[in-house]
Amino acid sequence: MTRSLLATLSASLLLGGAIAQTPPKSAPVPDVDRALETFKSGKFDDALEQLKKAHAANPQMQPPRVVLASWFLLAEKGKEARVALERFVAEDPKHPDGYLLNANFAFGEGRITDSILSCQAALQFAADARFDAEQRGRFVRDARQGLAACFERRGDIASLKEQLAGLLNDDPKNAPLRGRLAAATFHSGKPEEAFADFRKVFEDDPTSEPPELRIAQLWLAKGERDKAEEWLKKSVSAHANNAKTHRAYAGFLLDEGRPDAARLYLDAAAKHEPKARETAALQALFARHKKDSAAAEAAFEQLHKDAPGDAFAHSNLALALAESADEKKRKRAVDLAESLVKQNGRAADAYAVLGYCYFRAGRIDDADKALGTAASTGRIGLDTAYYLAVVLDEKKKYPEAQKILTDALAARGAFVYRAEAKALLAQVAKKIPENKDEPKK
Repeated sequence: MTRSLLATLSASLLLGGAIAQTPPKSAPVPDVDRALETFKSGKFDDALEQLKKAHAANPQMQPPRVVLASWFLLAEKGKEARVALERFVAEDPKHPDGYLLNANFAFGEGRITDSILSCQAALQFAADARFDAEQRGRFVRDARQGLAACFERRGDIASLKEQLAGLLNDDPKNAPLRGRLAAATFHSGKPEEAFADFRKVFEDDPTSEPPELRIAQLWLAKGERDKAEEWLKKSVSAHANNAKTHRAYAGFLLDEGRPDAARLYLDAAAKHEPKARETAALQALFARHKKDSAAAEAAFEQLHKDAPGDAFAHSNLALALAESADEKKRKRAVDLAESLVKQNGRAADAYAVLGYCYFRAGRIDDADKALGTAASTGRIGLDTAYYLAVVLDEKKKYPEAQKILTDALAARGAFVYRAEAKALLAQVAKKIPENKDEPKK
């Protein structure tokens, strides 16, 4: 729920850190599939010849060297991809596909200006009379999507809106696209206009999130929690039979440290969608907030069993087991946390969970190391702050523990261990000598 919609405006436009290109609908899939198998075997020249034959049979498909360069790019063979692309552009300097692929390269490397220039060139050359309406439409769509991704990355909301509006003009019934435009309108300082757009999205697609909820999410992403709650209340009032609104408000209240208030909305969500995984996940998290370790463990055990790759269930199961008085369960918590780190080696949260599990298992030095890795990102969650503080307290670094706890308790947001942090802060404060170097009166 806390994820910014603006931050995901380009999610459908990106693939592996690059700007996605729409495959031509009429591409001869069997022939291309055979060429791909040849490519995978390392016979690149043979693959190119097969692609040329496929292109001769269907000129609407992407040019052979563009396809080959795309495959090199996906195979992380950057040098070969560039050679294939440059060869193609030299052969056909006015073909949009060459510039669209070059925009891919540039975007993935953070060269946003170069990516914009390539997309603009693709738009210019899309009007060439040799292309039919379907091809021109694809070039324009991909170029506008690329420009939208670039302007979103730059934070240029006005230009972003211009590109999204252009896309919507060609596809007026595209509800997700209208939603992205509405989010951009919100970030341009026009929340009421954005709300009107979101209402239109909901009218076109009743399965999407209600407009009040979308506005709440955007305020929350900006850190405006009071405004977010105002709109969450509007969402549950206007859509009382929609489980999404009740789940969202319940999750917000849990994050605010108000589990008793969250229960009402969590029960409502369970009434409307009793079998929804999202509801079960919130119920499990509710149990952790209420310090019902047995219920939390059982709920997260089931969630983890149903979806072993779900990091949320995985990490929370580890934390629930870590709180157990049973040594075997605490050992399993460590095993789970270590596997979580292996699966998410760059995730600070995974190291934070591992650090706390190590701490609960009595492995203080290992906990210190894992939490140090988590903290090295520069941004830590409130629960992670608590994990750090318990290790600092164990190492008798009381002033450091006091500061991190004080800062964490002053912040708003998800904090399962808020009560424990308050108690620890009171204990730590008593361990710090008062005015130790101050002369006696």
